[in-house]
Amino acid sequence: MSVGPEPKARIAICEDERIVALDIRAFLQRNDYEVPGIYAAAEDLLASAEATRPDLVLMDIHLQGEMDGVEAAAVLFERWAIPVILLTAYADGPTIERAKLTHPYAYILKPYDERELKTAISIGLYRASMERKLRRNEVRYRSLFENGLAATMLVERGGTILESNRAYSKFSAGASSVQEFLSDESERALLLKSMEDGNAYGPSEVKVTSADGREAWALLSAAAIELPDGTRAYQCQAVDITERKTLMDQLVHAQKLSALGRFAGGVAHDFNNVLTAVMGYSRLLRSDFENEGRGLEELDGIDHAAKRAAALSRQLLMFSRRDETKPSVFSLSELAGDNERMMRRIVGEGATLVIRSGDGSDTVLADRARLEQAVVNLVANARDAMPEGGRIVVATGVERIDEARRGALDEIPAGEWSFIEVSDEGTGISPEDQASIFQPFFTTKPPDRGTGLGLSTVVGIVSQAKGRVDLSSSVGVGTTMRLLFPRAEVPRQGGPEEERETAEREAAKSWRDSRYGAANGRVVLLVENDDSVRAIIEALLDRVGYRVLSARQPGEALLLSENPSHAPDILVADNAMTLMNGPVLASRLRITYKDLPALYLRNIEYASEDEERASADGDVAADPRGPKEAFLSKPFREEALLSALASLLDGSG
Repeated sequence: MSVGPEPKARIAICEDERIVALDIRAFLQRNDYEVPGIYAAAEDLLASAEATRPDLVLMDIHLQGEMDGVEAAAVLFERWAIPVILLTAYADGPTIERAKLTHPYAYILKPYDERELKTAISIGLYRASMERKLRRNEVRYRSLFENGLAATMLVERGGTILESNRAYSKFSAGASSVQEFLSDESERALLLKSMEDGNAYGPSEVKVTSADGREAWALLSAAAIELPDGTRAYQCQAVDITERKTLMDQLVHAQKLSALGRFAGGVAHDFNNVLTAVMGYSRLLRSDFENEGRGLEELDGIDHAAKRAAALSRQLLMFSRRDETKPSVFSLSELAGDNERMMRRIVGEGATLVIRSGDGSDTVLADRARLEQAVVNLVANARDAMPEGGRIVVATGVERIDEARRGALDEIPAGEWSFIEVSDEGTGISPEDQASIFQPFFTTKPPDRGTGLGLSTVVGIVSQAKGRVDLSSSVGVGTTMRLLFPRAEVPRQGGPEEERETAEREAAKSWRDSRYGAANGRVVLLVENDDSVRAIIEALLDRVGYRVLSARQPGEALLLSENPSHAPDILVADNAMTLMNGPVLASRLRITYKDLPALYLRNIEYASEDEERASADGDVAADPRGPKEAFLSKPFREEALLSALASLLDGSG
């Protein structure tokens, strides 16, 4: 690649004697220099210097105007770093001493010798080019230092900060030494020991005092450097990792919650098996008591307790996995009353809980368990906002909104809304924080008191129920958080759930009374690895006339089915078994017994997305893969089991 000729050096002349100036210009042009201008007064030269920017100026000391050459040389060097060669007839001591202060590149007396002037110009231009490179490098590296993202400090061995950049001034609280900068006393001692011994330090995660006075985290390192005067100092760099550290802590916390969730799911799985047996034996006793005409109050108590335990199991499962919502119509006043005892335990003795329930007309269509979780989160937040104690009020009711208004997040349309609100007399929320409190991981609590997920979870639960959030808060006065939901139609007395249970109970009684009813001696191949569940299902089915072939494992079931006298009419199998699950076992059996109906018993935590339509209290969900497969969730009622079997055997699915 060809390189063009170097541009000519540009040398300006500032000389008040015209003939001398023209002679100097001729000399410069003969030596291939460019002359951008000749000036008789220093003021004229300075006025044009910004535009012309000469590489060098030949300057006489005595000039026209008020400013002499020495003053002009000082301005040129200070403002534009333009080098000057003083070309003058003055050789007295005071003038030379004044000239020294302007750092001239040469001082040549008139009349000048051309060889001497040419040499001075050549050396001056070379020196000027080197100094320009040095200045550019200094500006470049100074910019790297000043504008670096990491907080950078130059520290002497005793810990005093000699110099620092912009990032440090933003990060720190104006600390003048590493002793003030570091919050951790042990890390401070390690850093000072490393500097004293001349060793490098870090990188280490350390606590520091940030500019706003809060504790922050930094990744700090230090390395020895030698200063121009020969002394040793240290370059320290601190990268702000506060956000990353917070996210890592939240990740660890989330992993702990995930592990706890898996544990809860396992507990709920085993618990559901126990409940299935309890509810099954209760049904057997109920059948005997009904035949004998004895009282059923005790059995009603057992059934009620089992249903409450099943609800607890569902809450554990909802905690352990993202379960599908199960909306129902209920009253917010009823929800507040049912959860009063739990809320009082959360509030504790340091505060007072007041429940103000409406008249029960505040009905909503929502997932009750999740809405309970949202209210509990709000009560816990209210308690945390009152470290000195106070009163928490949980109120419910109906609000009619005539005109749409702005809520905490979205517009609240006009209409009738059922609401539940939690008010406290705590510290309140500042207007700046109110815009951020619903964001995930945002929290005003100390690191050990909150994850920043509580209110974002509340928003998610309310949004699923097509609700809105309203917020009113004043610093030092307290906070009111109101959850509003579209008011739902009141279900007619008894409700579909109760009607269904009654119908199933009557159908089951009819089957039991006829002894063989829908069963008619049909063969059920039962495969269940939990002994108590298997035993109760055997007893229930045997009482209504089914023949039960019982197996603990899929392999045992396959061996039983090989006997022609054991040909099953239907398969009832646990959906999640080791080595082979229920659907796989059914497909194996259908090689011999084509179109064999199958009823899969499963816990919610093992349900696929297609199966999640089956509710946790015993409803049957037909599998979309075919009309002769269905799922039944544990714990289930006897009626649900018998109804499912009858439906599958009759071919209705």
